[in-house]
Amino acid sequence: MLGKKSILVILAATLIAVVCCLGFALPVENHVAIFSGHPNWSPVMESKDNTSISGIGVNITRMVLKDAGNIEMDSRYEGQWDDVLEKLKEGKIDGVVGLYYTKERKEYTVYSIRYAEDNISLFFKAGKGFSYNQKEDLIGKKGIATVGDSYGQEMDDFIAKNNLNMTIVDTPEEAFDLLKEEKADYFIYSLLAGRKVIDELKLSGFEESGTVSSQFFYIGISKKSPYAKYMPLINSSLEKFIQSNGIVKLESS
Repeated sequence: MLGKKSILVILAATLIAVVCCLGFALPVENHVAIFSGHPNWSPVMESKDNTSISGIGVNITRMVLKDAGNIEMDSRYEGQWDDVLEKLKEGKIDGVVGLYYTKERKEYTVYSIRYAEDNISLFFKAGKGFSYNQKEDLIGKKGIATVGDSYGQEMDDFIAKNNLNMTIVDTPEEAFDLLKEEKADYFIYSLLAGRKVIDELKLSGFEESGTVSSQFFYIGISKKSPYAKYMPLINSSLEKFIQSNGIVKLESS
């Protein structure tokens, strides 16, 4: 005959199993999920105060974490994008609200299903641009990129394989300054994020190419985070959002 303690243990185990089967996760005890993101990749994620991260990606991530298992999220500014990715790799943060897929990041990140689509473009100084039709058009040109950024696995591999002449800067503001000074031929960046920088800083004298690549955003959780095991539940919640709203198409307002 089972004692009272044994019965309680069995009931607790049964309750956990039932809750999981119903699609709910039990949050990590006394822990708030710490998420960060790129500080300059609007409208998905940005930092306006070097304290927190805001944007579409933050809103969607917070919503699906809450729906998946009543998981609370703190969206923090954690430095430039390369710093954020290093903290994700080391498990110093639980996740990021948006990132592109790359083989390198996959080594330390559990990816969600994709939730938004973004376009990468080239920015030029007005009158100094060139016709872009294929990746090979970048060979022999001087480019600018922001630290830690990806432009899709195919473009990343092309840049590395052809050892393209790239100046790496911390912020898009620095990139536009270099373009203005004619120290580079192009700046490769998110189309909408680049336009926002131009608009907010009231810059003028810049042009855009067509789309260089179209990339998808995913929620990423560090493989060292206690929340990594909840990704199936997060994906289930994210799938419900996508079924109702579709993949978010990032377009100019």
